[in-house]
Amino acid sequence: MMAVMLVVVSLRVYSQGSPQVVCAGDSAVSYTVSGTTGSSFIWTLEEGGIIAEEYGDSIVVNWGTEVGEYELSVQEVSQYGCYSEPKHLQVQVSAPSIELGEDTYICEGESFRLTPQGDYYSFLWHDGSSTPGFTTTEEGLITCTVSNEYGCLWTDDLYLEVKDLPEVDLGRDTSLCGEQTVYLNAGYEGINFNWSTGENSQEILVYQGQQEIWVEVEDEDGCKNRDTIMILKCDPGLFFKDIPTAITPGTIDGHNDTWEIKKLDAYPDAIVDIYDRWGRLIWRSAPGYPIPWDGRDMHNKLVPMDSYHFIILLNFGQDDRVIGSVTVIR
Repeated sequence: MMAVMLVVVSLRVYSQGSPQVVCAGDSAVSYTVSGTTGSSFIWTLEEGGIIAEEYGDSIVVNWGTEVGEYELSVQEVSQYGCYSEPKHLQVQVSAPSIELGEDTYICEGESFRLTPQGDYYSFLWHDGSSTPGFTTTEEGLITCTVSNEYGCLWTDDLYLEVKDLPEVDLGRDTSLCGEQTVYLNAGYEGINFNWSTGENSQEILVYQGQQEIWVEVEDEDGCKNRDTIMILKCDPGLFFKDIPTAITPGTIDGHNDTWEIKKLDAYPDAIVDIYDRWGRLIWRSAPGYPIPWDGRDMHNKLVPMDSYHFIILLNFGQDDRVIGSVTVIR
């Protein structure tokens, strides 16, 4: 808490009655008393401040910061050594009481509002605004100076920190086909994880099927962030768009001798049928396509160089077939 120092106040009228008001922290306040020529004066001050300078019938007082009512007294001593009755002045040291609280923080994206409680005459915030309350989303020192009905000022401040949100990135929207799965990781900065699936672990396993999945992550500061990912419906045609369109069985280089369908491992019950141009079935795989087609028919004879039609029966729910053609080149 910090007091605001005021200008010098000169008080030349010494009276008894209502307390004279000074502001806490006022310095160099002058007091003067009238007396008989040749007299000296004894000044006393009950706590509340110190007598900085004394000039016989005048003194200068530096008032402290403790709010309260204090008594300033003076006694005249004549040139003959006679003492007068002391005269007293009640001085009220005044200051508005304001407490903004301890330094604190908010999470990124939140706002922070201060509304000091008290009977204040005016407000002055660090940004020059003068409203009774102050709202901000920015990190920094917040300072407020208030005044009371006597024009006394008092200032308090606090530092507001803006905490970063936990980083949450579930990745791009994706599709899963067959028995494909994907692990979704909510990040490493959280202490609480709340998934739309009802799970509360950092990482979850997701299966195929169109769905929206989100997670909310809370860190140790109570800051929360979330992300959402769409698991799209599988399109078998798109999933198998990179199937090789030709094989060259029986060539010397030994490359591309079999028809490799790498993504078919997502469908362990899939069956691949190969047909010639007249629609006759010439080859059928075992479930799961364990042995890729090598350009031979079901009698283990090499088929002629030509284009052949295929049907992949995925045996996995709806839209479970892929149709196309593959060419045998010799």
